[in-house]
Amino acid sequence: MAVSLTIDDLTPFAPTIDEGRAQAMIEDALALAAIVAPCILEDTFTHTAAARAIIRGAILRWNDAGSGAITSQTVGPFSQTVDTSQVRRGMFWPSEIKQLQELCGQREPRAFAIDTVPAWIPPTVHPFLTDTDSL
Repeated sequence: MAVSLTIDDLTPFAPTIDEGRAQAMIEDALALAAIVAPCILEDTFTHTAAARAIIRGAILRWNDAGSGAITSQTVGPFSQTVDTSQVRRGMFWPSEIKQLQELCGQREPRAFAIDTVPAWIPPTVHPFLTDTDSL
């Protein structure tokens, strides 16, 4: 596999992450990334660092999901409740999916042209002239 992650890639950002949990999260993230960007499995894939960064960010976000706190403040008759927990809706954000797919689709820029002249236009018959009319 061209793109791979290890627990050591996560610990600088999440030093208290459990090794078993981290390994399972890495396997899940790589499997889901391979679905949206299959080129990351190819040995010829050249953007491994960029793909690892995208996948690592998603794993770290997943690790933080659900953590947080609900705090309440009361001053006089007013109160405020703040929820700082994050809900996990999917492994990758749409922007991350697009980035992974773009890494697979990067090619050398090529010249192209767009023809704006219409193709052959069939002649039309004037509605007031018929075959028997002459000019």
